[in-house]
Amino acid sequence: MPFRWAFIPDSKSLVSKSDDDAAVLSETRKLQSWYGGMTEFSDGSVKLFADGAVYSLAMQGRDPYLDGHDGAWMMNQALFERAFRIYWDAGYQLHIHVNGDAGPDRVLNLLEANQRRKPRFDHRTTIVHFAVSGLDQVKRIKALGAIVSATPCYVSALSDKYGELGLGPDRADQMVRLGDVERAGLSYSLHSDMPMAPCDPLFLIWCAVNRVTSSGRAAGEDQRVSTLGALRGITLDAAYSLRLEKERGSIEVGKLANFTTLAENPLTIDAMRIKDIEAWGTVMEGAKLPVGHAGGEKATLEDLANPADRARFAKVAAEHAVKTVHAHG
Repeated sequence: MPFRWAFIPDSKSLVSKSDDDAAVLSETRKLQSWYGGMTEFSDGSVKLFADGAVYSLAMQGRDPYLDGHDGAWMMNQALFERAFRIYWDAGYQLHIHVNGDAGPDRVLNLLEANQRRKPRFDHRTTIVHFAVSGLDQVKRIKALGAIVSATPCYVSALSDKYGELGLGPDRADQMVRLGDVERAGLSYSLHSDMPMAPCDPLFLIWCAVNRVTSSGRAAGEDQRVSTLGALRGITLDAAYSLRLEKERGSIEVGKLANFTTLAENPLTIDAMRIKDIEAWGTVMEGAKLPVGHAGGEKATLEDLANPADRARFAKVAAEHAVKTVHAHG
């Protein structure tokens, strides 16, 4: 199916290259020229990294792992604080990779310090992944004006195994505590972290609503969310998390006519069947595209100014992909 790509700057790489804050911002803005057509640049947004990956049990936790090993920080404290300050002061929306429950402590402490130093309203600092956390952190996220972009498939894929290895049953069953997030009235979106999990929005809803693990049991039933909330998590609240709610996320006059046509209503069928709903196709900016349609605009880099720019983009993108895979390994 035709779709749009949206890329976000990597603060870790950009800040590491220069001791000059102005140069960091200048290099970030230059990335805008790489994109065009169906490939978009998330202007005014940036990615930061707190602790390590879920799948490699490199998360930083408040409590130790069962085997006593240590997690990892993806950015050291000084680099993380500097990146946060540079982009906060420049008015960027910060999307922060966070997994273990020591990660939100680091992020929220820094968010609070920067809010006191240079207050900002509607900053929408986004806690990305949100694997292991505490109820106290949910309350702090709300108090500080942050939001959550969660990966609900962690529960389905990992809770059983991490109950035995790594986290223990209590922490493993409470992973991705979206029930507490929803009850707190926080905006939350859902994502798959592709290629770590399939890009399947209905599966994300199914995971968040049912919390069924690989063994078929329900883990942390109190952390289930409503189907309507989960549906918003892949539509309007997903757009909100990217500051795109005025142009995407719901079917309204004046917004892009981009939506999916489903064979059944996820709000009315049995929740366990949501992941099996078939899609008739999509409407992409007004064009009806049934499943199997081969047309549509290609998501390419053809609008880049010259071959040298395209080659440089491809090289940098490939290097970043390799780094990302290793970071999540």
